[in-house]
Amino acid sequence: MSGIYWIASYPKSGNTWVRMVLRSLEQGGAPVRFDDDNAPWWDPSHRSRIGGISSSRFFFEDVLDIESSDLTEDEIETLRSAAILAWAESAGKPPIVKTHDAWLSSRGTPLFPPESTKGAVVIVRDPRDVAVSFANHSGISIDAAIARMADPDCRLARTSKKMGSQLAQWLPTWSGHVAGWLDAPVRRLLMRYEDMKADTPGVMAKIAAFLEFDTTSETVNKAVDAARFDRLQAEEVRSGFRERPAVSSRFFRRGVAGGWRDTLSRQQAERIEADHGAMMRRLGYETTT
Repeated sequence: MSGIYWIASYPKSGNTWVRMVLRSLEQGGAPVRFDDDNAPWWDPSHRSRIGGISSSRFFFEDVLDIESSDLTEDEIETLRSAAILAWAESAGKPPIVKTHDAWLSSRGTPLFPPESTKGAVVIVRDPRDVAVSFANHSGISIDAAIARMADPDCRLARTSKKMGSQLAQWLPTWSGHVAGWLDAPVRRLLMRYEDMKADTPGVMAKIAAFLEFDTTSETVNKAVDAARFDRLQAEEVRSGFRERPAVSSRFFRRGVAGGWRDTLSRQQAERIEADHGAMMRRLGYETTT
């Protein structure tokens, strides 16, 4: 078993940006295209090591040869580890897969089998910036986003209206989500979004080395340039982006660090700090209160 590398983060923390850099890096610094490979990322015909998101309903159904519509949400959660383990046993070179799920399931057991996990790049971002971006991404108010980030039973992509492309993902508060991945019994590389913005080539080189990329500083620089935010925005306009939710006008919105200062009210910032101050200090984020 080769094992899977996870790119793990709470939503809107820089996960997709990192994967875009890696996609370019895998191709020697080539331009990022969103329509260049339509094969399912779990299929042997998929050319890239870079996969989609672990909560894909189609991945779950294809690997286990099962209809998720016949199952309850709890039954699906129970079987998701089996799907990951089954795929890991047949995967080739260590694949790299995005996830927003917590390390532990809602039952308190690892959702990601440690024996099938080669390592995890854990990406974190100032929760005040996360709240602003999460609100825009979800089509909700900032106050509602702040409440979700403090909800120990928040479920991403849960819907009662139709079968979505993603399975429900448990998000046990922003702090709980981060803590679970930081305490996971696997090799981990912790990266802050703010550090990635401050020294993108240096941080991406560390991530590439952790993920066993054979590369050079020149190729890393080319990949970083290919995945500049303005270029990702232009590519989204050109070909669309399948991960953009219908309620959001665009996926790649601003991509800045510290943007919360000109968006959040003082009361909103204080609520986030009251909810997550301990984890913010653990990660080196300064608080205003």
